Amino acid sequence: MVQDDRQLKIREMEEGEEFSAWLREVCEEAGEDAGIAEIGEDHHLVLTDELGDWIGGLRWSLRGGVAQVMEVAVVPRERHQGHAHRLLDACEQHAGEQGAKLLEIWTDNEEEEGFLSALGWQRLLRREGYIGGRTWYLLEKHLSDS
Repeated sequence: MVQDDRQLKIREMEEGEEFSAWLREVCEEAGEDAGIAEIGEDHHLVLTDELGDWIGGLRWSLRGGVAQVMEVAVVPRERHQGHAHRLLDACEQHAGEQGAKLLEIWTDNEEEEGFLSALGWQRLLRREGYIGGRTWYLLEKHLSDS
C-alpha cells in the first residue's frame, strides 16, 4: 500500500447530502455498477481530501448482523493509493459498532478477490454467468468480538 501524507478523512454521511448520487456516478463511470438491489437501510462512508472534496466512498447495508458492502469507488486520479483499503477498514469498524458479525461483498474481479483474501476475506461462493453474464464471487469476513 502506498503511503499518503495528505490529511484524508473518512466519515459517515448525514441524511440529505448528495453523496449517494455522486458515489453511484463514480461507480458507473468505472463500470463497477454491480446491479445489486438495495436492501435494508443504506449507510455511506465518504473519503475526503484536505480541502473536503469527495475522493472516494463506500455504500453498505446492515441486516440481521450481516453487513453487505454494495459499492466501493475512488475517483480515477486517486486510485492505487490504498483508499479502497481504508474505506473497507472503516466499514468494518462502523459495521461492527452497529452490531454486524459478518461482512459480505460480491465482486466480478479476480484481482479484487486476491486483494480481499489477503485482508482476511474468504470466498464463500463462485457464481458463473451471474450478473451481466460474468463470473461473480461472494466473499465474507467474520468480525471479531473484540
